[in-house]
Amino acid sequence: MTTERSGPQPERGTHVSGERELEGLGYEQELKRALTLVGNVALVVAGITPATALLIIGPVALAQAGTGAFWAYLLAAVIAVCMALCFAELGALYPTAGGQYPIVTRVLGKQLGFIVMLNNVALAIFIPAAIALGFGTYLTSLFSGLNPNLASCALVIVATGVAMLSISDNAWVTKVAVTLELILLGGLVILGVASVHQPLGTLFDPVSVSPSGTSTAVGFGLIFSAVTTGLFSYNGYDAAITFSEETEGEAKEIGRGVMVAAAISIVFQVLPLAAVILAAPNLGDFFGAQAPFTYVVESVIGRTGNEVVTIGILIAIFAAVQAIILAFARFLYATGRDRAWPTGASNSLTRLSDRFGSPWVAALVVGGLTAVLTFFSDAVLAVTFTGVLIAVNYALIAVSALVSRMRQPRLARPWRMPLWPLPPLGALVGVAIAISQQTGTDLLIVALILVAGAIYYALFLRPRSATHWRDPEGLSTEAQTDGARSDRQA
Repeated sequence: MTTERSGPQPERGTHVSGERELEGLGYEQELKRALTLVGNVALVVAGITPATALLIIGPVALAQAGTGAFWAYLLAAVIAVCMALCFAELGALYPTAGGQYPIVTRVLGKQLGFIVMLNNVALAIFIPAAIALGFGTYLTSLFSGLNPNLASCALVIVATGVAMLSISDNAWVTKVAVTLELILLGGLVILGVASVHQPLGTLFDPVSVSPSGTSTAVGFGLIFSAVTTGLFSYNGYDAAITFSEETEGEAKEIGRGVMVAAAISIVFQVLPLAAVILAAPNLGDFFGAQAPFTYVVESVIGRTGNEVVTIGILIAIFAAVQAIILAFARFLYATGRDRAWPTGASNSLTRLSDRFGSPWVAALVVGGLTAVLTFFSDAVLAVTFTGVLIAVNYALIAVSALVSRMRQPRLARPWRMPLWPLPPLGALVGVAIAISQQTGTDLLIVALILVAGAIYYALFLRPRSATHWRDPEGLSTEAQTDGARSDRQA
């Protein structure tokens, strides 16, 4: 539901509660504020799942760029930090469960906001399934007789059930899982440092080695092509905004949460990646292995040690699927509240559990789609266009960070990025280079998604603009600018 209140006002101080910011954006407080900042960050890091991202997505970067994957992850880290600064400032200013799309809607307009929302719908379909399928893959390495798709589907069903509980219960589960996951990644770093087989130059003079031992230099083009894979691996730190309506305290805590989650994600992926590359006994076997990280672990500490690591990965995957379902459920809840769908669907997505205060219908939708995909197909693992979707959203957020400051320079911001406008400009340059290196097929798929969205917007939403996909009164960019001007004149 929405109320008829104006957007953020220039005279408001930075020490303002997240609930007051939410009300200022025209929304009623419906979700329960039961998360501390630590709980918020735990959920976000669990959703990013550095261990799972590195072990499932990392091999894709290794296949693309050889040991240049290390440089790709470093370049992606620079872009990620720039993006995190943009998300932190805008998320503290617009702390809603919709996350990215309400920001773009309020700064750049409803049409571009709809594009971001549409991209996130596609991500909500594919990302949870891609992560969940990793569970079956790793579980069958311990129990070879199991059906990996069935195991992954069972995991999703359990994770969906947990995601329908209260946000505080979910935060408790993820705190334990994230602690174990970070210990696991720290162990990989120690393992790599203690078992170095490759010269340090392997990282700084990138090569790709075939199973026969033929070494090939890796150029900048291949490294840049793997940058979006790195962005995908880090992706998710903006979920601190998605959980903002359930986080206690001042709005600026959301900005801090974004930055802390991004830092943890980067550090606990770059260092283990470098350590594992250096610890590989043979680069040809490393690149040729079906699971390169498992190959290194088993080579160094044996099969028993590898099984211990595998159990840790399974725990991390469960926590990741649970947290991702939680985040996308809040996102779908917000789309229903903003009337992005036919009335019946929008109303259903906004239903909250009387007992737990969770958007249970939205959680069932995300979990149900994920369960179907994991049970019937492995093809989702081959999906690569999601990196392009993420890059498009990043570009629009970076532009929003620029436009917001230029149009409303005196607007009080609960959290302000340092060095503006360098972070959004740096993010735009990095994203543009990364997108330019993507395959024509992936770009075409994203273009088709955008065309389908444009048709839906033109045929369904635009004719119903009085009742669907509308901001609370006074939240358009023009209204905010006029309001700020009037306040300054007064």
